[in-house]
Amino acid sequence: MVELDKSQKKIARTLISRALERECCTFLAKLKRLLQDEKYLEIYKSIQTFDKDISRQYDGLNGSRYALTVFSLFYNGILTEKDLSEFDDRTREAFLEHRRQWNLEL
Repeated sequence: MVELDKSQKKIARTLISRALERECCTFLAKLKRLLQDEKYLEIYKSIQTFDKDISRQYDGLNGSRYALTVFSLFYNGILTEKDLSEFDDRTREAFLEHRRQWNLEL
């Protein structure tokens, strides 16, 4: 995985926050649909699952995990190539190359 310098880590923190915001918005839209059906147990289970997933992805992040976290968010479609354009060319290309290695269809 690519090493991030101080300026690239700052960008990574911004992108990680943006990804968290996106995931929360997506979840809230799902929750809104569940609320219309008034299925309490489904709502409760959904919230529990979401909390576990979010904490697994975002809790305890430090600078040494930023690159791997950004790559995971990018690979899973939460961050886009447009988001990655905020990085310098070397860093952006490293993420794109890693995705190509992991997804041979690209």
